[in-house]
Amino acid sequence: MTTQTITLRVDAAEYRELAGRAERDKVTLSDYIRVRLGLPGQGLQDDGEAGAAGDTAVEARLADHDRRLHALEADRAAVTAA
Repeated sequence: MTTQTITLRVDAAEYRELAGRAERDKVTLSDYIRVRLGLPGQGLQDDGEAGAAGDTAVEARLADHDRRLHALEADRAAVTAA
């Protein structure tokens, strides 16, 4: 259950970029931002049931997104160091 809210102010172009990336990764914008911040994704929260088939799919997509993000960041660090 969410206990606090963080508000981000972005311009329209930044919002479209973030929303597009989240859609491409098939996750919610909130989960996309959480993963980018290094936090675990929360997945679907419509009925509160953990372990549903939809939740498993979302968790798998978030884990895949997290792996790809770490790989991209490692590549960027290698290029920056070179």
